[in-house]
Amino acid sequence: MKKTMLKFILPLFAVTTLITSCKKDTDEPNEEELITTVTLTFTEVGGAGATSTFIFRDLDGDGGAAPTVFNDIVLAPSKTYNMSITLTNEAKSPAEDITAEVGAEAGDHQFYFAPTGANVTITNLNNDSGGLPLGLTSTWTTGALSNGTVKITLKHKPGIKAAGDPVTKGDTDIELNWNVRVQ
Repeated sequence: MKKTMLKFILPLFAVTTLITSCKKDTDEPNEEELITTVTLTFTEVGGAGATSTFIFRDLDGDGGAAPTVFNDIVLAPSKTYNMSITLTNEAKSPAEDITAEVGAEAGDHQFYFAPTGANVTITNLNNDSGGLPLGLTSTWTTGALSNGTVKITLKHKPGIKAAGDPVTKGDTDIELNWNVRVQ
């Protein structure tokens, strides 16, 4: 009886071990995407609907060669703008839209905006499905004439995003100190 049982159990054990050892690991971390181009599009609220676009482009990513384009943001004083961000990987052909991926993984991403010296207030960041800030869109309100910067940081926070998170939480996907002139 023991021999019969061993003949049945040993092959079953071998097949089970083979199947589980070949199983693909589905808990792999999310591979970071290369963001080579950030486009900020501003539309004046209550104005003629004219838009202004400002671009950062660094085709080899962080490090290496300097960015080939890094426009200053120039906004009129005492105005309100709706702003949207587009993220692209132009190192691939055709270029890959990273914005859609960040939107699809909104619960794991958050933009931060930190003005310094620029008379700009940034509010109304769009939210993820959990009601937490995402920031692919926002509202920028300018005050008096000024020159300064706005640091724009995209953080990747898989499974750890929470209300009131500091900018130091998570991994930085991209961080840019954008010159801003209110004139």
